[in-house]
Amino acid sequence: MAVKKDYYEVLGVSKNDDKDSIKKAYKKLAMKYHPDRASKDKKEECEKRFKEISEAYTILGDDKKRRQYDSVGHETFGQGGYQGNPFQGEDISSMFRDIFESNFFHGTRGGSFRNKRTGEDLQYELIIDFKEAAFGCEKEIYVRKNIICSQCEGTGAKSKALSQCDKCEGRGRLAINQRTPFGILRREALCDKCEGQGSIPKEKCKECGGEGIINTSKKIKIRIPEGIDNEQILKVIGEGNAVKNGESGDLLLIIRVKPHKIFKRDHDDIYMELPITFSQAALGCEILVPTLSVNTKIKIPSGTESGTIMRLKNKGIRNVNRYKTGDQFINIKVETPKKLNRKQRALFKELSELE
Repeated sequence: MAVKKDYYEVLGVSKNDDKDSIKKAYKKLAMKYHPDRASKDKKEECEKRFKEISEAYTILGDDKKRRQYDSVGHETFGQGGYQGNPFQGEDISSMFRDIFESNFFHGTRGGSFRNKRTGEDLQYELIIDFKEAAFGCEKEIYVRKNIICSQCEGTGAKSKALSQCDKCEGRGRLAINQRTPFGILRREALCDKCEGQGSIPKEKCKECGGEGIINTSKKIKIRIPEGIDNEQILKVIGEGNAVKNGESGDLLLIIRVKPHKIFKRDHDDIYMELPITFSQAALGCEILVPTLSVNTKIKIPSGTESGTIMRLKNKGIRNVNRYKTGDQFINIKVETPKKLNRKQRALFKELSELE
């Protein structure tokens, strides 16, 4: 990771930003690069970055030091390196509460509840026909996923018999002292033995091996709304992977719509080509055209040219949010006959002489 020299660049702020903006920028970066949040292969890199942004905030977060820095620049001011505590006079625990809680206590959909976890979301590609997308449909799919073990009801224990966790003494959390550039901070983390529950199985469930979770194929009935378009995503709440002592993730359905042999879609409108003969174009006619529902008779005016666009109002696709229905557009294509019989040739010759 390249080290930026200018403190304003390090924090991603400008020289015109006020103290609150600088503080906000620092907190955001501190949460992102805190070493405790990094994976093993990124830990050293994040420690270096975290020290860099802390050094920058030490200067820019102090009015006096910031004025000195602005007057002499980094080349002169920066020789002293990082010194002091950037939070002198502030409540350190208050400043970092959001960092540590977001790091060690992942919230659920309903808010932050420390002992709750959320399972992984799953993706599934669902192929449907053009008309199924237009009018909606119901589908049954089979998804391989983690579900709660029915034998132990997710406890992981035979006969659901549990005992107190000896590591956390039933609290579900462990107290940890964390050394930071700002001193020793005390935090709590979920107990890794009981996963925050404060209890462990007396004897493991044979069905799930004490995990409380089994992996199996589940049949799920899906309602596809009318108007869904290609590559849109439907979220089925709670049908992702289940997790012990937490909420299941979601199932993300990626919709793939098969092309239609006649219609092409553009948002909620549909388009088609209608071939007609020279005589139909010249004299005019009435002709049946297909729509998504039933065939509809339209009138072709005499003298219609190839490339003329006709519109059938409200014959397109109803918007997936149900606030309007698109139209059907018909592109008239006057076909040139490639083979003429003797009578047709004579008639065209006579027409040519008249012209």
